[in-house]
Amino acid sequence: MRVKTKQGQINVGNILMGGFLTGIILAFIVAFFLYGIYKTYKAMKAPRRFSAVAPVPPQEGTTLFVASSLDRIFSDGMTLKEPAFSTEVSLAQAKNEYESFQVVVQTTNTALKKVWFEVSDLIDPASGARIDHGNILWRVVGYVPTKQPYYPVKFVGNWPDPLLPAQPIDVDAPKTQPFWFTIYVPQNAQAGRYQAKIWMKAEGLSTPREIPVSLKVFNFELPKQNTLKTAFDFYEGQTYKRYPQKENESNEAYQARIGALNDKFLILMLQYRMNPILNVDPTSPSDLARVDRYRWFGLNNFSIGKKGGTFNNNWPATDEEIEALRPVYQGYGEMLKFNKLLPYNYIYTWDEGNVGNPRVAKICSMIHRAYPKLKNMVCYHGFWDPAAQPDWGKDIDIWCFNIDNFVESQMRRIQQAGKEMWMYISGPSGFSTPNLAIDFDSIDYRIIPWLCWKYDIRGFLYWCVNWWPFVDPFQSAANTQWEQNGNGLLFYPGPEGPIASLRAELFRDGMEDYEYTQILLQNLWAFEDLSPAFGYSALVKEIKGILTMDDSLIKSMFEYTRDGRILFKRRQAIAEKIEETDKILRDLAGKKTKISATGAE
Repeated sequence: MRVKTKQGQINVGNILMGGFLTGIILAFIVAFFLYGIYKTYKAMKAPRRFSAVAPVPPQEGTTLFVASSLDRIFSDGMTLKEPAFSTEVSLAQAKNEYESFQVVVQTTNTALKKVWFEVSDLIDPASGARIDHGNILWRVVGYVPTKQPYYPVKFVGNWPDPLLPAQPIDVDAPKTQPFWFTIYVPQNAQAGRYQAKIWMKAEGLSTPREIPVSLKVFNFELPKQNTLKTAFDFYEGQTYKRYPQKENESNEAYQARIGALNDKFLILMLQYRMNPILNVDPTSPSDLARVDRYRWFGLNNFSIGKKGGTFNNNWPATDEEIEALRPVYQGYGEMLKFNKLLPYNYIYTWDEGNVGNPRVAKICSMIHRAYPKLKNMVCYHGFWDPAAQPDWGKDIDIWCFNIDNFVESQMRRIQQAGKEMWMYISGPSGFSTPNLAIDFDSIDYRIIPWLCWKYDIRGFLYWCVNWWPFVDPFQSAANTQWEQNGNGLLFYPGPEGPIASLRAELFRDGMEDYEYTQILLQNLWAFEDLSPAFGYSALVKEIKGILTMDDSLIKSMFEYTRDGRILFKRRQAIAEKIEETDKILRDLAGKKTKISATGAE
């Protein structure tokens, strides 16, 4: 279209097109400017790592110092939070407990060759008691690259996680390399204050570097079996993928090797206070023999049957087929009773889906009618409302909820209905709840049992510890198809068998912390019984205060301390109160024995 003017013709179409293009350019510039502001704001709000400083100056181009087990140390010297670095090791732990720390080697301009550590026995100078140095294990902290996930993280890159077997390694310069040390105090150890030394050796060092160790052994013992129930699934089929059949290896030999490898993984899980789910057939002698063996390592909770949540809810489709399974579950119950295993069973009856699904109610009812003491456990994102659907959940014994959906009032209604409460963790949600994925703060792994204690949650479930199908877990932490890092992977497939992660170490620490609360709780009950006659009301009040998880430690499932010093301080207070109350109870028992022996009233 052309318009005539005194100056000539104007092409209106060109003007409109030019205006349109100018508008697009201006809009793009504004959008780009706003996006820049958004990115800057997001970067300012994003979680960051902490630039850590060693507590001592370097010598011969090398710095050696100590870090807490809760310090996540990266190869560039950064940490996830303000670190608790030191020049010496100072620990306190009970008998039959593991505690860890890190020795950090930091090079500036000189690489180290063949770094190695030696440790002495732990000796109590006051009594001469000795704990053999074989109870001090050191490993090399390995690194695994992560990928950008959908949830907020402080860093994308090489994360410290696998704990590789002790071996001489080279430390390039400049580099920070942590080494993970774990001390185990045997059950028969004598209480006291022990001392030891750690020596770092390397080619080119004029003399070995020395780190002093101080260890207080509390005068009480942790039980082998957990009080807090756990259920961690181990996918035995994954070992076939990571340990293929060797050339000229017979099928029989290969199956035996895979069976032995799976056994190693399950036993290591138990040593980390993780009950494998197992899915035992109680009518199988070989399955029952496995249970007996694993119970020696601490197993106190296991699933039965070959149907349910572990198997993608593979129950029959019709009511008739479900009812036909009733004799099978009756047989399961009778065999468990005969073998004195009924208190330790559960059936992973259903996994997720919709609350109120009538099929779930029918399956649970069939199992209870088959054998009333068999326990149905179901996992759901949310909560059942007993008031709204009283009949639907009456045959559910254990309600396991996803931690991200926690609502205390809804949970309490189920507890009041007489159901046992568990919780589970799956993929990271970004809701600030703790997770077991690789790229979380270290305290997330240790705080989980503390959360269970605060809310009277009796069990914890995790979907898998060896999810290895998509990547070599030593080469990439992106082990799932869901843009996550290390979800469902707490143990690595080493050449000779399982290699633990530092996450597994920290979770076990939390489980052992939980046992502290249970020992003191037993003492509290004893003093509540004694209080009217012996006047221990003030002590009872003091114990209750120590056992109460206040806001300074845990405010909610979504908000808890990130300061490990607060957790350690509470743990120490609980331990000291156990020792104090144990002594009083022993003295009272001694007096009663003396009175009984003399016949006095």
